[in-house]
Amino acid sequence: VALLQAAMLTPLLASGLVVLLDEAAPSTIRAGRVHVERGFAPPRLVQDLRHDIDCLTTAGLFERAFSGGTSSGDDAFRNAEMCDPVGRDRSVGLWDAFYAVWERLDLVRQELSAALGREMSTEMELHYVRYPVGGYYRRHVDEDLDANPRALTRAISFICYLNKPGWCAADGGELRSYPPGEPPSDVLPESGTLVVFDSARVEHEVQPTGKERLALVGWFHAPAADPGQADVFDEPASLPAEDPLWEMSQS
Repeated sequence: VALLQAAMLTPLLASGLVVLLDEAAPSTIRAGRVHVERGFAPPRLVQDLRHDIDCLTTAGLFERAFSGGTSSGDDAFRNAEMCDPVGRDRSVGLWDAFYAVWERLDLVRQELSAALGREMSTEMELHYVRYPVGGYYRRHVDEDLDANPRALTRAISFICYLNKPGWCAADGGELRSYPPGEPPSDVLPESGTLVVFDSARVEHEVQPTGKERLALVGWFHAPAADPGQADVFDEPASLPAEDPLWEMSQS
């Protein structure tokens, strides 16, 4: 499992200098809907992350993606490939670009933790995912709390789309979600867009795609809702300090 532990970026967040999500995000997530944050990753960063994916592909690090959550492991359930961007050899590809998007996602984690009143682990589960032409993922949820009891669960799912600009409805590949008591809702995988939703509540699927579809997919983890569970976040961890940061001002 691809996990990356967080540096403590709380001073930036607390200062109000960095706010990445629209103020409606917490209420949208609480309602069991998908929050859509367009322009989350600037064009230069998307371009660099796409190059990172190309390098990891050339190195043979992508493999067939199997389904999780409540879905079966059948071949017909999912057609995609995935790669661990954390555990790879950091001399391959553009680690700095991946680190930069990770930093942004950690700020999102802190924003949502504060806004939702839910403590979230300093670790993230992360994968690059590629859907080939015709790729798809059948309807599922990312976390089944009854079927998978454990101390840490997937709390918030996120997807950052890394497609080329200009994705349109004719290209397919929409994220289709099923909000409780509401009609299905589709989100186009537009370049640089981030979607965020409750891992246990939101059923969703990837519609068949007419073009290669690239994304960074992940989850923020939280303690299971069990008062008997010990606090597992007493000692926050730090990221390696030797990696230079990709300049977030490049856009």
